[in-house]
Amino acid sequence: MFKILFGTITFSAMLRMSAPLILSAVGGSFNNRAGTLNIAHEAIMLIGAFFAVYGSYLTSNPWIGLLVAIGVCLIVSVIYGVFVFHIGSNPMVVSIALNTGAGGFTALVLYSLFRIRGSLVDSRIKSFSVIDIPFIKNIPWLGKIVSGQIALVYIAFLFAAIAWIVMYRTTFGLHIRAVGMNPKAAQTAGISILKYKWIANIICGIADGAAGAFLPLCGISMFTEDMSSGRGFLAVAAILIGQGNPIKVMLSCLLFGYAEALTVSLQNINIPSQIVLMLPYVATVFVLLVSGIRNLKTQKDVL
Repeated sequence: MFKILFGTITFSAMLRMSAPLILSAVGGSFNNRAGTLNIAHEAIMLIGAFFAVYGSYLTSNPWIGLLVAIGVCLIVSVIYGVFVFHIGSNPMVVSIALNTGAGGFTALVLYSLFRIRGSLVDSRIKSFSVIDIPFIKNIPWLGKIVSGQIALVYIAFLFAAIAWIVMYRTTFGLHIRAVGMNPKAAQTAGISILKYKWIANIICGIADGAAGAFLPLCGISMFTEDMSSGRGFLAVAAILIGQGNPIKVMLSCLLFGYAEALTVSLQNINIPSQIVLMLPYVATVFVLLVSGIRNLKTQKDVL
């Protein structure tokens, strides 16, 4: 049991499974800090996953698939932005509409293009190759965890670090946070609220596209209907727990990734599969509960 909980296989899987959550949630942190409610990560990730496969299928190049996914997800984010920022639609309603329609949309496009339902598997779909880091791979224990991941795993953690620097060490990040905390004061200071909300929304779309591309191109080289499997909602939970702070959001995603990695490792033990599959969501509820209690105590101390 100790090897399962703290073994290199579990921790390596944790990094791999948390990467799409980190990409999506850290990108969504910009929306969160800009005061925009967006819970459509699930929909955008699923759409990104399909078009990443389609791009890879057409070119046999995962990087092209990634670019196609980002491009399509940007279009979806623009649609979201037009409805919320210009038409004045309720962001919650728009998000629910996207989440509800994404599954049907991808199933429809899958059938229209390939005349199949369920799963798309083809030798022309190429995944990202794993990267062996020369010096790190020879380090005991750590090498087996960190080395041998695909590029998007390393990009996810680099993205979180850069996002934190941008958010808290640049004028741009200050403006983003000002728009979210006090829009009227930001507008009085000459900051364009609409401009920064749009920029945050675009960053979110790009990140969700990359997260979606990760799902089918991390090695499995296939698309299945509804393959996002709630990861977008886990990303939303991570954003709420981390309160839009990229590093805290990343740590929350790592916890969810660890719980998901355990579901794979514990399947070899005589434990009911239903309990094992519950772990990521139980971890989510637990962390949200602890975070809520902590915030309540903080509010009482302030009062």
